[in-house]
Amino acid sequence: MKKLLSLIVAVTLLAAAVFAGGSKDSQTTSKKSVSAEELKAANVTLEFWHAQTKSNEEAMNEVVDLFNATNEYGITVNATSQGGYTDCHKKVTSALAAGSQPNVAQAYNNNILTYMPSGLLLDITDYLNDEFGISAKDKATIVPSYIEENAAYPDGRSYSTSLGKSTEVLYYNKTFFEEHNLKVPTTYDELTEVAKKATEILGKPAFGYDDAQNLSIYGPQNFGAQYATSDGTVLLFNKDNIDATMACYEWWQKGIQEGYFRIPGEDGYLSGPFGSGQVVMFIGSISGVFYVNPDGFEAAVASIPFGKNPTVIQQGGNFCGFQSGDAVTDLATSIFLEFLYTPEASALYAAGTGYAPANAAGVNEQVYKDCIAKGDLNAQAKDVASNYPEDARGFDPVFAESYATRTELGKVIETISLDKDAKIEDAIRTVADKLGCEYAE
Repeated sequence: MKKLLSLIVAVTLLAAAVFAGGSKDSQTTSKKSVSAEELKAANVTLEFWHAQTKSNEEAMNEVVDLFNATNEYGITVNATSQGGYTDCHKKVTSALAAGSQPNVAQAYNNNILTYMPSGLLLDITDYLNDEFGISAKDKATIVPSYIEENAAYPDGRSYSTSLGKSTEVLYYNKTFFEEHNLKVPTTYDELTEVAKKATEILGKPAFGYDDAQNLSIYGPQNFGAQYATSDGTVLLFNKDNIDATMACYEWWQKGIQEGYFRIPGEDGYLSGPFGSGQVVMFIGSISGVFYVNPDGFEAAVASIPFGKNPTVIQQGGNFCGFQSGDAVTDLATSIFLEFLYTPEASALYAAGTGYAPANAAGVNEQVYKDCIAKGDLNAQAKDVASNYPEDARGFDPVFAESYATRTELGKVIETISLDKDAKIEDAIRTVADKLGCEYAE
């Protein structure tokens, strides 16, 4: 753990050094009282940098256009795609150092955390409770885990909002299942049995898991383990969690060794092997639904199978604001950020992408109903995702090295999947040593 903590400290200190020139007192504003009249008279224009491209960018532009057309304060948002998340993050970091940051940016929460040393992140905790922006009624229907995630920063304050999220679902070959009288699995035990039967018919591994990192982290949680704390302490391998974690990894390894489980490997993603009939079911992200193209069979979507502690990841970028030095502009920034939380915005975005709405009431919006009524795989995936039990929705804690930690943990599943003779204990020990976390052998 000392290694991980030292990395976190190093990243924080480096960011602080980079941003030292941009955190002047004159640039930092606290929430001040601004009247609606002042806001309207200001004709505020906001710069918004996001990480969406292609059809997702079109959906984002529709959300921005809706805000520009309907907000009562004359606020105008200029939205600009900065490429992917990595590109957007790099540009925001550079802009913060130069003092030319946008008003709003899209980023993963671990990247938002690195913006904190600049002193320019906009704390929206109080804004969420004022008379501007999202109504109390609409706020009450935001998916609770998203509110929790957006306040999961070191000080417990809210610095971000959400528009839509991806999660994992089970894609399965409906034609194959019906022809062979197979039932869609709802538990890990059922998944094992169905995978065995399907493998006997196919003559090759019938089930796959797309994301080794998610399986390495959320698989053990389904077996009763805890992942990590908000300071980056990995708990999976400590004395309180190692038994549950090992049970999950042993379950997976047995499926690999007996030939009915697989990971993508050289295929990259399982949507290809699934579409060509090489596997008949796999767990993958709803954001990847457009890459699932069945060739000669009907596909369908269902909930992922759960363990004794049902947990499914909710993932995707969020949206943060930056202080401008002007109270009116900062209020306008908060109003736009809150708008992204509304049923109207989240439904419109979900309807045009592979994401589920961040506001549960978004499913009642006509644009979302029309999308679901199509009944295609995209509609099915969103419908399943929107109906996951609230207490099953999980998210990664926010800490600076969360991405690197996920990458390392994913190597456990990769190792035991690609080498049938690999020892789980050795794979865990290698990762635990790299992360500097406790391993109770």
